[in-house]
Amino acid sequence: MIEDLSALEPIKTWSLIVTLFGDLNGQPVTGKQLGAILGRVGIKTEAMRVALHRLRKEGWIVSTKIGREVTYSLSSHGLAETRAVYEDVYRQDVKFPDGWCVALTRQDCEPTGAMIRLDRALFLVPVSEATRSDQTRLRFEPEPVPMWFAGKIVAPQTITHVQRLHDLAGRMDFLTLPALPQATIRLLLLHHWRKIALRGSSWAHISLCPDGPLALCHQRVSGLLAELPKLSTDHLTM
Repeated sequence: MIEDLSALEPIKTWSLIVTLFGDLNGQPVTGKQLGAILGRVGIKTEAMRVALHRLRKEGWIVSTKIGREVTYSLSSHGLAETRAVYEDVYRQDVKFPDGWCVALTRQDCEPTGAMIRLDRALFLVPVSEATRSDQTRLRFEPEPVPMWFAGKIVAPQTITHVQRLHDLAGRMDFLTLPALPQATIRLLLLHHWRKIALRGSSWAHISLCPDGPLALCHQRVSGLLAELPKLSTDHLTM
């Protein structure tokens, strides 16, 4: 299962490390512990070092060396950025529960907030944020929206990826696994879902297509993440 999740799409080492630190929620981790879990994903030590160097340079993490052991943790900037998106990544409910509407506006309009451009002057906007005076707003009637419209919200290749993630998550028997493999599965599930959850278009699709592939994937993956213990340094040992 780890191999299947790892092969779902190319994984950027630095991004996976950000996911890991976000789930640790401020806990420091040693280089050895990082190597243990990343090694199970197939990430080599040199790639991990390059990624850690990049994250330090960009101010996401800080490191402390005691003797021969190096400990890493999120910087204050990294922790603030992680906590700013925490709810979207881990939520089991639907973002923007009041739904979405179509807004017609000027062609030179710059999107703000959660606005999603559909065409030059056409946007998807959460109902709760549809307050601009320069917009003409239309509610969807009926819902869910037809599939041709759903295809304008999220690209077909993203839908294919989401369906594969949903299917893999449904095959998992993780509760009987030892701590490190279980932690690795959680990390990979969380990483794939995090990338999806941080796109505003994903939440529009989930809301407007409640029986669609994105909504089903959200229900399954968020449920699994709620069952799997959050990552801790106790898990990251050989």
